[in-house]
Amino acid sequence: MNLFGGQRTIAAEQIDRIQAWVRAVFHLNDETTVMVTEVACREPGCPPIKTVIAVLKGPGDTRQDKIHKAADEIGRSDLKEVVGKEEPHYDQS
Repeated sequence: MNLFGGQRTIAAEQIDRIQAWVRAVFHLNDETTVMVTEVACREPGCPPIKTVIAVLKGPGDTRQDKIHKAADEIGRSDLKEVVGKEEPHYDQS
C-alpha cells in the first residue's frame, strides 16, 4: 500500500540488495542504518526519478548521496562511483 500517492514503491528485494551493497562498499556494520528512497527530480536536465541513499552512523554523523536512476536500475557499480565522489552531503553537527 502506498500511503503517499504518486511515489513509486521500491521492491523489498531491491532495497535489501542496495543496502547490502552499500554496507559492503562503505565497510559498514549492521548497526549502521542505511535508507533507500526514490524521489521525483524536477530540476532542469535531471532524470525524472533519483534514488537517495542515506547512511546514518549515529547522531550528527550521516552521509547522503543521490544516484540519478530509479532504484531498480541501480547496480553495485553505481555505488562504487558514489564512493569516488568528493562532495557527498555530510551532517556532522
